[in-house]
Amino acid sequence: MRNAKKTLVVILISAFVIIHPAYAKGPFTKFGRGVTNLITSPGEIIYQPRKMERDNNGWIAWIGGVPKGLLIFFPLRAVVGVYDIVTFFIPYPKHFGPVVQPETLVEGFQGLQP
Repeated sequence: MRNAKKTLVVILISAFVIIHPAYAKGPFTKFGRGVTNLITSPGEIIYQPRKMERDNNGWIAWIGGVPKGLLIFFPLRAVVGVYDIVTFFIPYPKHFGPVVQPETLVEGFQGLQP
């Protein structure tokens, strides 16, 4: 059992050394994005109405955006975060790219600034 663990560690370290230089974004970026998305996923409840306010009045944005954030995007971002954490060493999507846009809610809220 100990040899299997040592072998797994050597394989993972080798994968990081081989994969990381080949892509613009590496496995640790994907891992960090996953943790960020998992932690900030409840922010979708606020982000979706704010995003909808661009094209709708405030009432429509908040009445439609809160359920949209709560029922669709909060769980989606949390699941994507867990996916990025669990598969951070696999270069999929292409070049460790993000699964959802914006990549994290930090970028999403920055995009809402006037």
